[in-house]
Amino acid sequence: MKKKLAVISTACLLILASDPIPSYATPDSSPDALDQPTDVDTNEDVKAIFDSLYQEGYSLGEEDGYGEKKFEQFDQTTGLDKSSEEFTWFMMGYTVGYKKGQQQKEEELKTEQENEMSAGEAEGYQQGVLDYKHATIQSDVESFPSKSPDWNKGYVQGYQKAISLMDLSVKAKKEGYQQGLENDSMSVPSMYDEEDVTRQAFTEGFETGQAEVLDQQKKQFEKQGYVQGYHDLSLEVPPEAEGELQTAFEQGYEKGQKQKQKDIKAQGYDSAFTYQTYRAPKSLQDKPQLEKWYKAGFYSNKDVKPLQQKAYKDGWKLGKEMNVPKKYKQHKAAVAMYKKYFEQGQKKQDKTVSHILLGSGIVLTLVALVTLWKLLRRRKNEDATLDS
Repeated sequence: MKKKLAVISTACLLILASDPIPSYATPDSSPDALDQPTDVDTNEDVKAIFDSLYQEGYSLGEEDGYGEKKFEQFDQTTGLDKSSEEFTWFMMGYTVGYKKGQQQKEEELKTEQENEMSAGEAEGYQQGVLDYKHATIQSDVESFPSKSPDWNKGYVQGYQKAISLMDLSVKAKKEGYQQGLENDSMSVPSMYDEEDVTRQAFTEGFETGQAEVLDQQKKQFEKQGYVQGYHDLSLEVPPEAEGELQTAFEQGYEKGQKQKQKDIKAQGYDSAFTYQTYRAPKSLQDKPQLEKWYKAGFYSNKDVKPLQQKAYKDGWKLGKEMNVPKKYKQHKAAVAMYKKYFEQGQKKQDKTVSHILLGSGIVLTLVALVTLWKLLRRRKNEDATLDS
């Protein structure tokens, strides 16, 4: 018995020290090669025994390998009921099963570590983006004692990756913007094309540059259209002005037309302060549309007579200084008219005062003569009384 246990122990050590056996080989069924039981006569019976012993060892080995505890399922009686040949088959299965269980355990641990790192990296990345936007970047990335070492490792990697990508995104956006100012088509450099964040930043910069170029072009064409419309020329859109540029040109033309109409009406309105009756300027006599606007402005002026009357009354009042109403101070023609009628009022005032003074002088002279005559007569009467 002791001899058999020694053989079994030696066999276990030799098998476990060897490379794992990827598959088993069916044992040779010849009587010379096998120390098999007497009741086994055929190859099929031998193979069945081999399969049973191999599978039994494989199951035990897989469980011990997963738990990383060799011979956990063995005791002092293991193998005593088997011949040396049968025990060899059993140990072949155990060895392969042990390696398989060990490998499964390692893969599960590896997957768990990867999941932990991935979760930590995702959270660290989000925090890094937020800190970058708020200018609160951490020089020493915080750790979380409640999390696993693998999670914390992933968190640091994700945080640092976010900061690097955000730095690169700023650069990408600037270069994209410059490219947008200089080119009509976008070409993303390879260093920015590898990550969605940097590619998007470059694209945004390019689109911003393109929008500024388009905005400048629209302003130029709108200005050209304005000049054309203000000078009352026929609408002629330049051939290079297409799409939004054509729209900008036409809008400028319309604005120019409206401003011209406004200015012509204002001229007609001002002319009403100068002329009593309507007269069309010679410069507009061959431009019926402009002359129509001018005439409308002239007749829209309902302030002429009220302002004339006020100016005249202000001038007629004694001691009143000329003071053009605030509403008309920006209209030169209105100011000139006010001054004209104010002076007429002053002249009327001077004439009235002269008449009053003249009349007052005659009355005073008569009163003085009568008073003198009465005084002389009284004195004469007094002298006559004294003589008598």
